Parts: sequence; structure tokens; C-alpha cells
Amino acid sequence: MSDPLAPYDAVLILSYGGPDGPQAVLPFMRNATAGRGVPDSRLVEVSGHYARFGGVSPINARNAELRRALRDELLARGSAVPVAVGNRNWHPFVSEALRALARDGARRVLALTTSAYASYSGCRQYREDLEAALTLLAAGLDGETGRGADADASARVGGPGGPPVDLVVDKTRPSFNTPGMLRANVEAVAEAFTALTSQGVVASGIRLVCVTHSVPEVMEHLSAPLPGQSGALVPQAGGLPDPGLAPDLSTEVSYVTQHERLIEVLRPAVTELLGLDAPPETDLVYCSRSGPPQARWLEPDVNDHLAALAAGRLTDGRRVPVPAGVVLAPIGFVSDHMEVVFDLDTEAAATAAALRLPFRRAATAGTHPAFVSSLADLLSERAATARGQRVVPASTTGTGPFHTVCPPGCCRPAPVRRGR
Repeated sequence: MSDPLAPYDAVLILSYGGPDGPQAVLPFMRNATAGRGVPDSRLVEVSGHYARFGGVSPINARNAELRRALRDELLARGSAVPVAVGNRNWHPFVSEALRALARDGARRVLALTTSAYASYSGCRQYREDLEAALTLLAAGLDGETGRGADADASARVGGPGGPPVDLVVDKTRPSFNTPGMLRANVEAVAEAFTALTSQGVVASGIRLVCVTHSVPEVMEHLSAPLPGQSGALVPQAGGLPDPGLAPDLSTEVSYVTQHERLIEVLRPAVTELLGLDAPPETDLVYCSRSGPPQARWLEPDVNDHLAALAAGRLTDGRRVPVPAGVVLAPIGFVSDHMEVVFDLDTEAAATAAALRLPFRRAATAGTHPAFVSSLADLLSERAATARGQRVVPASTTGTGPFHTVCPPGCCRPAPVRRGR
């Protein structure tokens, strides 16, 4: 009996990566901000976030947990393919992970990202990471540089490397609109509501504040298809049309709209689970802004939003009732990494405490069984597509379910501004 993920013989979890010790923080941050002209003095200042955690990013442990959970789920479905983690910004880099899989015999790899939403940084940039790593492996240049650890990190390589090898790597579609992503977040929000009400907070007065990673406004604009762009140019293997694409790409929506669509189905599901009389008042806010201050990023910031709520308004000045409490739902993140444990559990929690605003942070999807099951479904869906089979992808949000094979214009990068 063939493996259910055939023709793929390995799975790669693509992630952002994080430092694994104090000595790794600065070179990691140089990688994470490469090309932005951020001086080391600023990176040293920001590295204090990691110092609170011994210089170790929690994303490393969370990805290891996800790898084990996904491997176990695939085994339960009859698939014995190995599952590895490869990172954009720290060891094991994508090139290291692919080399290890190739050394064990893999030649066709299926990748999924720990970014649930499509944008340049969450989709296309991971495709660029894969392309860069495959180029290194094809030339046999993926091993240590011989110039030290910092040089290896800058080149995003490491380990002994090996002879030239050609691999094929495909990627799954985004996971934000999968049944498991919805269920995990609904249950987490309901649990957070229950925790607040057990402290005497009236359920009808709790406001749901959904949080995701801020991105530059131009990245948000470019995450949607170009006007008039067609999806007809993206056939799947076997010549069948991509099952996740409408011919006019009307199912492909922007980064912000993806979140809004999830919230639209999240609110009634939470209401039903908790037995509320009406859906909670809900907002979408942002955290983890970076880059130069003159650049426009998505707002409002979560801390500014909490301060405004405590004053009985939104950040745009509209009046709203002061909430009896706030549930912060990190729907933009699939695990508790630095943007969650520092930006939300540390900074936002401190803001809420200073405002005397009852506060509870909901769990991320993490290794919730339903979420892991949906990730396995995405892998199976992509494998069936590669075999030329007809696939009917599932979407919880009424739009999408997004492409299985990325169209040429998806998640476009911002244009580079050149000096005169």
C-alpha cells in the first residue's frame, strides 16, 4: 500500500526561527532585519526581550512540539514520511533541514508554514527561502562557510553540507480557514471567557480583542491579487484546475480580510459554545510593529487599544462602553512564540493591569488535536493535487479556500525604493 502522502517522501515545517542561547540573539536579529538598515545598537536594545527568557526563543520548543504532534497524526493515518523543521532566520536553517532530509533519501518534499495567513512575509517569502536553499543544495554550497558561526548564520547555512543534490519542494495553502484553526480558537476563547467570569466578571461585558502581527500597509495592499488578474494560469498536476482558486481570484483576499473572515465565523461559534445572549463586541488589533518610525504599519497597536477601551472609546475616537474585562485572542499566531509571550503576556498584560482592566489571554492553536488534524488534511490535499486527483478543499470562512498552487502574483513584495 502506498503512503497517503505520495508522491512526497518527507514533510518540512517552515518557520521563522529563533535564537537558542544568549550568543545567538544578535546574529539572529541581524538575519531577521536583514536589508532594513537597522543598526546593531537598536538590535541590542530590542534583544532585551530575549534576555528575559535566557536568550532562548520559545518558538523552538513550540515547533518541536508541533513536529512531534504532526508526525504522530500522520503515522496514525498510515504515513511514515519523516517530518523536519527548517527556519528562515536561525538554525536549523531551511538548507540544513533539507540537507538532512536528502541525506535520508528524500527527493520530493512537502512544506507547510507556521504562518497561518497569506502575505509576503507569511507566504511568498517562505517560497523564496525554499528557492534559495534549493539553489545552495544543487550547488553543494549549503555547509559551513569555514568563516565562523556568525558568517554561517548570515549565509543561512550550517552543518557539514554534502554533494550537490536536486530536490523538489511544494508548499500547502494557508491554514487560517481550516476547521481545526477555527475550533482551536473557539475553544481557547471560550476557556478565557470562563476564566474571567469565574473571577466575577460579567460575561456580557467582556470584549473580545483579536490580535495579529502588524505588517506594513503596503504589504497588506499587495497581499491581494492585482485587479483583473486571472487564476486560469495555475493548473495543478495532471492539468486539472487548481481546486482552491476561483477563475477571477475572487476567493483570494488580503491579509487583513483573511483575519476578518475568521472573526466572522469565530464570534457566533463562541456565542453558541458559551450560551451567550449575543456575540461579544470584537476588535482586530495588532502587535509587534518593527521597522523605521516613518513607515506606515497596520494599527491600532494592542496597548493603545486597551488604553482607549479603558477610557470608553476606540483609538479613532468613537465612544464605546468601558468593558468589564477583555479576552485577548492571538488568532494571528499558531503558537506561543516571542510575539505572544512578550508582546501580549508581558507588555499587554502589564498595560491591562495598569489600567485595572480584567484581562485574560486565550491560548494559541498550538498542538490542539483539531488544528494538527487540519494541518495533516492540508498535506493530504496537496499530495492528492500532486497525484492529479480532483480535490475539494474545505474552508470555514465562506471565502477561499485559497490556492493550492501559488499563482504568480500572490503575496507580492513591496517595491524597492531606490535613492536618486
